[in-house]
Amino acid sequence: MNLTMSFLNQLKMLADLIILSLACFLLIYYSCYSCYSCEYKLIFYLLIPYFLMFFFPVAFLHFNYLNVNKGVNYEINKNVILKKRKTEIIKYTNENIEEIRLCINGSKDTGNGTLAFSRYYYAKIKLLDGSCFVITSLYSSKIDKILEENFKDIKIITEKVFYPTIK
Repeated sequence: MNLTMSFLNQLKMLADLIILSLACFLLIYYSCYSCYSCEYKLIFYLLIPYFLMFFFPVAFLHFNYLNVNKGVNYEINKNVILKKRKTEIIKYTNENIEEIRLCINGSKDTGNGTLAFSRYYYAKIKLLDGSCFVITSLYSSKIDKILEENFKDIKIITEKVFYPTIK
């Protein structure tokens, strides 16, 4: 399966933020303009929690994931990962991989994604030589299932974290 970071995949990841932004701005519009007097203090006080709870965490994670995977494409097949960067292609097989660690938000796939960044996660593939590389959910929202299906012999550890930043 070819994994490329497309605009559509990024838009899917930002869907929660877009919906919450529309709801927040409709709330601001309704609360300010329904009483025929717009108080800028009210707009300011409504925007502070929006930016702190929704916009900044998602923007930070999104740019963090973009920065890590910029210019890299992956092809995942049965027991093989091909990492493609410009003209360079690196092949990783079962024999090269020590473990796969999935760093997932605790509310992912529970039906109760309470925060806008709950769909962001990544897979850190640790190699036997000590190096590692990361595949993020900006490629596909089903990275965990793709890796579990293609690498049944490798130990896959799911680590639930509140805010899955790549270190």
